[in-house]
Amino acid sequence: MNLLSSPVGRHGRPSRWALWLVMSLWLSACATAWGATPVATPTALAPPSQTRAATPTAEPSAGPSSALFTLTPTPTAPSPTPTPLPTATPLPPFQTRLLLSGVTPQTYLDACTYLRLRWTPGNAAPGTIVVPFMYHSVRQSGRPIRDNITVSAAYLEASLKHAHELGFQTITTAQLADFLHHNAYIPPRSLLIIVDDRSQGSVRTHFLPLLETYDWTLTMAYITGVGNEREWQEIRDLVATGRVEVQAHGFLHNAETYFTETTPEEILHQEIEGPIAALEAHLGVRPRAFIWPGGNFTPRAIQVARQAGYDLGFTAYARGPLMFNWIPLGAPEQAMHDPLMVLPRYWGTTAYVNLDAAVAIGEEARAAAEAGRAQELAWYRQNCSAAEPLPAE
Repeated sequence: MNLLSSPVGRHGRPSRWALWLVMSLWLSACATAWGATPVATPTALAPPSQTRAATPTAEPSAGPSSALFTLTPTPTAPSPTPTPLPTATPLPPFQTRLLLSGVTPQTYLDACTYLRLRWTPGNAAPGTIVVPFMYHSVRQSGRPIRDNITVSAAYLEASLKHAHELGFQTITTAQLADFLHHNAYIPPRSLLIIVDDRSQGSVRTHFLPLLETYDWTLTMAYITGVGNEREWQEIRDLVATGRVEVQAHGFLHNAETYFTETTPEEILHQEIEGPIAALEAHLGVRPRAFIWPGGNFTPRAIQVARQAGYDLGFTAYARGPLMFNWIPLGAPEQAMHDPLMVLPRYWGTTAYVNLDAAVAIGEEARAAAEAGRAQELAWYRQNCSAAEPLPAE
């Protein structure tokens, strides 16, 4: 027997042929094993917050490895519903394009107080306007006018007639203060006629007949430190008609006493406090409003006026009508940070056209208030009603 064909060699060991045969059979078995279909590899597991089982990319083979594809969701505690935070402000202040450039409405009350007084039944209705007018002197019609503060008798009559036709009624300074502070009821279109300086002659001759015709009143801004007893008697006679009141307009009221940053303290006190003593002595009344002499004011002058007890102050700036918690001011007045002490006044020389502009602003404000009423009341109930319940609507 050929040794190459025998499975056993000479010494009883496997022959080369036998070893080759065994090796071939073993390699064949391994090749068959490597060719088998492998177990599919599962996709990555979802994070614990996932709420459904992961979906494998291939069918798993039978056996323990298939358990890798079963994912039990991890219970997640429900997220609590956040409590709504109060809105910072109910609605922005009413805006209108009818104001001159640079004039911005200023507020002076906190939102809760404002809304409570705004929507309290019986108070002034939203959109109520006050139009303060500033007059100085009146010239008989036909006589020339050589300054920008005098009006003709014909223009005065025409403008006040127009105000009456528009439905305006006059109010006093006390009524204005109650309206601005508390939204106390006043006519929806209110007029405050202010005649500056020592103008009792014009008041008696030109204004008083119109006041009687329309059943109106007038405010005199009187210079109290220069009048003699005859003048004071004229003032008392006008006040006795029931149609004239008097407020403070400085004590001496001249160029040397107009308020500036360098005005001495003694002049400040003389011009602001002096009228109080004079009006109490001659008329038995204490003024509530200070009409700034020359239209000049400073932070220190306003501080002294507040300390003296004045509720209101009027400038010579024509900015727009007054509304509750809404005072249109320019940059110089805004810098004072006290809107009620720098109230604007329309000039009597342009009264006719400004009456129409003021009415238009009031109508815009009324419509805006009605449109936002539900939102304002909802905000009030959320933020304010626990401390200050709104009276029954």
